[in-house]
Amino acid sequence: MRNNKLALSALTVAMIALASSLHTIDAQRVHVVGDRLGWIVPPGGSIAYSTWAGLQVFSVGDILLFNFTTGQQDVARVTKEAFDVCNSTNPISIQTTGPANYTLSSAGEYYFISTQDEHCFFGQKLAISVNQASSGPSASPAPAASRTPVTYIVGDDLGWIVPPGGKIAYETWAYDKIFAVGDTLVFNFTTGEQDVARVTKEAFDTCNSTNPLSLQTTGPASYTLNSTGEYYFISTLDGHCFLGQKLAIIVTRGSPGPPSSSPVPPSPRAPVTYIVGDHLGWLVPPGGPIAYETWAYDKTFAVGDILVFNFANATQDVAEVTKSAYSGCDTSSPLRVISTSPARIILTSAGEHFYTSTYFTHCSLGQKLAINVTDFGSPSIAQPPSNALSPAGGPNGAPVPFNSASRHAALGFFASLAIAFASLFVF
Repeated sequence: MRNNKLALSALTVAMIALASSLHTIDAQRVHVVGDRLGWIVPPGGSIAYSTWAGLQVFSVGDILLFNFTTGQQDVARVTKEAFDVCNSTNPISIQTTGPANYTLSSAGEYYFISTQDEHCFFGQKLAISVNQASSGPSASPAPAASRTPVTYIVGDDLGWIVPPGGKIAYETWAYDKIFAVGDTLVFNFTTGEQDVARVTKEAFDTCNSTNPLSLQTTGPASYTLNSTGEYYFISTLDGHCFLGQKLAIIVTRGSPGPPSSSPVPPSPRAPVTYIVGDHLGWLVPPGGPIAYETWAYDKTFAVGDILVFNFANATQDVAEVTKSAYSGCDTSSPLRVISTSPARIILTSAGEHFYTSTYFTHCSLGQKLAINVTDFGSPSIAQPPSNALSPAGGPNGAPVPFNSASRHAALGFFASLAIAFASLFVF
């Protein structure tokens, strides 16, 4: 542990020295990729880096700093086509010594991946868009449309806990939300087991809970956002903040007004086939349920779409269950069960759908998926009977094998994730 701390300290000093030497132009910015996460196989998949990038503004002349341990990771710039399929055979450039920096020399799209075995497939990939450097003050932004105050349940169904997968859970939750003056945050937790404190940025960054701005110990706790600016929340319980129970948001100026008009319904579309978990497959996921929550996060499911669950026969199964059974991991009376892979489930109705494994403790360890299905699928598609649940087939009915290579890749991911988590908790 002492050697790890010394190595990390040396790496941190090198990062600071490198970042300082790079600030030679006033307009130039150094972006530390992933911030404290660094450049690793991220818990929860590629959403970690896409979320990080969504909070940045990249301009010509800026520098990306990839923080990784030499010999364990690398970073390659690749084409979009190579990025999409995780092809690292002919990279545009590659750096194998960490920390590595890359200067954004022109406007446009940039794509980066790891060339290490399976790392890209498991989310170690970054896509960014670079703007021309600003030559003067930008035009004032248009005022935000007025709206009524909104109440946000922090973490939604996850609640306010030590999150599986680290702080990415709450970063992901906050990513697509707009917080305005007058809105309310509700922190759902069990009294006596959690608390929530508002703190300064410095306290947030170091998980220092000694002098919070405010503290609530009774759940659920409500907090009204009464001014613009940055807000930081953590748990003061021992170790909870370091393990990811922390939330940072930016609050804009809101103004009361009538609710916006009803949105225009989306156009009908052809059915889509989704491979649940993509390359991860259907298993007990590293990091808990955040893996499948993250996978489903940016997808739109419609009536007529198909879910394909890839798993090793005799080691997993997939069951459709009620919401209450899903929440309590009760698999005693599932709606349907299928034990042959690949399992193909057709979404025949709108609303919430819940899936888990009936194997002992698999659900409680995170092998569970909740999705919301809309009804704007193509009306020309004939809907199958309500009991349609087929064990065979992938896209267009073709079987999707879950072979030994896939299982080995998943096991390799467990090992990589263990190394990543170990490095994250050495301070």
